[in-house]
Amino acid sequence: MKLRQIGRRKLRVGCNVGRTLITACLFFLLTGTVLIGLARRESVRISGGRKRIMITAHRGASHGAPENTGASVELAIEERADYAEIDVRLTADGVPVLMHDRALFRTTGVVNEIDKVTYAELSSYDVGCRYAEKFAGETVPCLQEILEKYGRKIEFNIELKDGESRELAESVVTLIESYGLEERCVVTSDSYVQLEWVKKANSSIKTGYILSMVFGEIFHCDAADIFSIKSDYVTLQLVQSAHARGKEIHAWTVNKDYETERMMELGVDNIITDRPAYVREILQNNQR
Repeated sequence: MKLRQIGRRKLRVGCNVGRTLITACLFFLLTGTVLIGLARRESVRISGGRKRIMITAHRGASHGAPENTGASVELAIEERADYAEIDVRLTADGVPVLMHDRALFRTTGVVNEIDKVTYAELSSYDVGCRYAEKFAGETVPCLQEILEKYGRKIEFNIELKDGESRELAESVVTLIESYGLEERCVVTSDSYVQLEWVKKANSSIKTGYILSMVFGEIFHCDAADIFSIKSDYVTLQLVQSAHARGKEIHAWTVNKDYETERMMELGVDNIITDRPAYVREILQNNQR
């Protein structure tokens, strides 16, 4: 009799332990599901947060027109980009012009460097015919021409390319001010000192620090309102840290659907792309 009672007690204990284990497993499973759900909702909240993601056409809409030209800016406008990113350098006579490389050969076919030629010489070079026959006659424009013609049609991300040229920074600020475009232009550079010069000349102009990769704390850089970062190095933690400090994250150069979707989920403020219409379509499809 006693043996049976002991056996029953062991059985009851075993059942209770089993029920406890099952309950614990269900608790952890449900808790995990809730946490995953919260993480997903947080991701959606970030991507659909304070404002919509802006789109910047890289070197103008350079997928369909010669880069850094009036034609590429016009295409960016047609494709409903929010910004046209343009690269600016100084000619030998100090004129800010649209040109990415210091060497002229890739876009003009001329063996020379931009700081060795005057604006009059540069404007005689054809940069369109090397891209496609229909663009023959397209020349290197000066920044003044672009701001005068398109400054009220699209906003600009003006990248300073001349290393640590204070003359370039101050010349660009002067042109922005002369057309009253302080609220429609962002000035960016991979040289932090140039951003400091821009801020000293006009603190109301937004500035962006261009970084190929990110290590350590970067948001103490007071002269930068924006951090323009290669998309491979953009993370959720980076975006959240920037936003917590009132900074923006612009991601470059994003041309693939999966990378566009990743930037959307991370909640970046601006996507820089060669293909603005394509990226806009992806963003719109993912917001439905």
